[in-house]
Amino acid sequence: MAEFCTKCGAPLGEGMQFCTSCGAAKGAPAAPARPAPPAPPRPAAPAAAPGPAATIPSASLDATVPVQAPKSGSPVVKIILIVVAVLVLIGILSAASCVYFMYRTRQRVRRYESQFHTTFPTQPGIPGMHPTPSEPAPPSGPVVDTGIPVYPGATPFGGGSQASGPNGSIRTQQYTTSDSMEKIVDFYKDKLGPNTFVTQAEGKALLQNQSAAGATTVTVSPDSRSGNTLITIMIISGK
Repeated sequence: MAEFCTKCGAPLGEGMQFCTSCGAAKGAPAAPARPAPPAPPRPAAPAAAPGPAATIPSASLDATVPVQAPKSGSPVVKIILIVVAVLVLIGILSAASCVYFMYRTRQRVRRYESQFHTTFPTQPGIPGMHPTPSEPAPPSGPVVDTGIPVYPGATPFGGGSQASGPNGSIRTQQYTTSDSMEKIVDFYKDKLGPNTFVTQAEGKALLQNQSAAGATTVTVSPDSRSGNTLITIMIISGK
C-alpha cells in the first residue's frame, strides 16, 4: 500500500523513513495550513472632472418662430367657401330667370301676333305673308303713332291699325322710302338700342326688341313694283 508524506503529501517509497521532498520523518504530524493573507484594500476611483458647460448657438436664439398657415378647416376658409357658393348660386338663378323671361316674352309676342292676324286683314310687308305687290296708295285711314321714330323722308303707306285685348294692345303702321334697306336697318338699330336682334333673310330684314313692357318689331322689305322700300312698325304692349 502506497504511503504519502504527512507534511507535504509527496509519495514515500517502501521502507523510506524520511520524505525526499521536504525531509520530514515518516509519520510526522502534518503542518498546519497557513491562513491566506488578507487582500489589500482597492483604491477608490477618482471622481470625474466636470466637463465644460454646453453652449447654445446664438443662431438658434435669433431664429424666429415660423408662422403656420391657416388650416383648411379654419373658420375663415369655411366662410370664404360659403360666400363663393352663394355668389355662384345667385349667378345661376339670375341666368335662369333671364332665360325664363325671354321665353315668356316670345310666347307673348307670338300670341299677340296670332291675335292681330286673326282680327285684321293681311298687311303687305308683314313677315310670313306673301301679298300681291301693288302700287303705293295714299293713306286710306288714320296714321297710327307707334311711338317709334319715323325714318327721315319716309311717308305713310296706307292707314295704320290698332287694337286692344285682355292681354294688351297692338299698333302697326307702314311707311315707304326710296332709301336702301341697309340705311334703314342702321337707323333703327341705333333707335331701338343695343338689345335689338337683327335677322336678315330673303332680301328682308327683321329688327326685334323685347322688354318687360312688350315688344317692338320693325320689318324692312323691298317693294318690287315701285322700287321703294317698305317699313312696317309693330308695337305690342302688355298689361
